[in-house]
Amino acid sequence: MKSNYLQWMLFIYIAVGVILGTGFSLTLDQFIPIPGEQFVFFMIASAFAGALLGAVNYLIYYFFTKMFIHHFNRVLNSVKNGDLSARSQFHTGGIVGELNANINKTLANLERSHNTILHDDLTRIPNRHALQQFFLSDEESGEFAMLFIDVDDFKAINDTYGHVTGDEVLRYIAFALHESVKGTGQVYRLSGDEFVILQEIQHRESTAELCGRIHHAFEEPFLIEEHTIPIRISIGVRNFEFGASDFATILDEADQEMYKVKNSRQVRLRS
Repeated sequence: MKSNYLQWMLFIYIAVGVILGTGFSLTLDQFIPIPGEQFVFFMIASAFAGALLGAVNYLIYYFFTKMFIHHFNRVLNSVKNGDLSARSQFHTGGIVGELNANINKTLANLERSHNTILHDDLTRIPNRHALQQFFLSDEESGEFAMLFIDVDDFKAINDTYGHVTGDEVLRYIAFALHESVKGTGQVYRLSGDEFVILQEIQHRESTAELCGRIHHAFEEPFLIEEHTIPIRISIGVRNFEFGASDFATILDEADQEMYKVKNSRQVRLRS
């Protein structure tokens, strides 16, 4: 609230109080005659009392308005800092209750829209946009590993079993990757049959151990209806210090590492 607005509100409250006080003295004189020598004093006293009452009403208005604004600002600052689950907690009716309901409804819609933008429609895991948002964060630091995962011969799965089954395979892969990281990393679907895992490098588990657990998750074929579909993946790993390189560079280098793994496997199979 701007100070000139508050000054105008104070002026209006006091002016209305003076008018009401003066009007009260004039109206009262019609019913209870006041001696002339006392009437002017009574009218001034009534105007002063009205002004004082207006100032008190203004202070009450100011206190409650500041309280409401402070509360709503705290909620909006939480949203600004990334907490889209923040909600206003006023339980009241009237205009404030309506404002409270509208703000909460808007925040709920914003949270749903944000989740839709940052999550893949098919697998419901975070998408490429969410991955990019991670690299724009000001709160992250430390050493990370990016695991670039590609499904080998996924086109053949689509061509053989159809795209509906192919979608089920992708859902299964997303689930298996999520189960494999077990809180040690975050899984993203980049596009098509490409996935990315970001792992903060920790002493209790190496990236090699995580890769081994991921490969183990796909040792058994995927079963759907009467189909038994083997799934093979290639993983490229790129370690990086957060903030040392940009997202596109790290992703491209992890992609290149993945293709080295894929090509070396194909060479071994041919030989």
